[in-house]
Amino acid sequence: MAQVPTVPTTIRQIMSHRLFEIGVRDARAGRPFARNYDRWDGDEQWAYDRGRQWAAAVPKSVPLKRDGRVTREAEAWYTRCRDDIL
Repeated sequence: MAQVPTVPTTIRQIMSHRLFEIGVRDARAGRPFARNYDRWDGDEQWAYDRGRQWAAAVPKSVPLKRDGRVTREAEAWYTRCRDDIL
């Protein structure tokens, strides 16, 4: 199987994905993986997985978003923990 093409992205774009946010919420609530996870495409799974990993590495007191936008504090934590996030 060949590697799929990759494209440049930013931390803010990664963290803005709706499934990143769902992954964060699920992990912080102690829920298992989403029931339909295996039906998502690869990009959606990556976003969700990264959200769960970010939530595991970051204190719950750090808000992901405020007024619908990724917070600077959340982005700084992603940068700090990037080696622990896919």
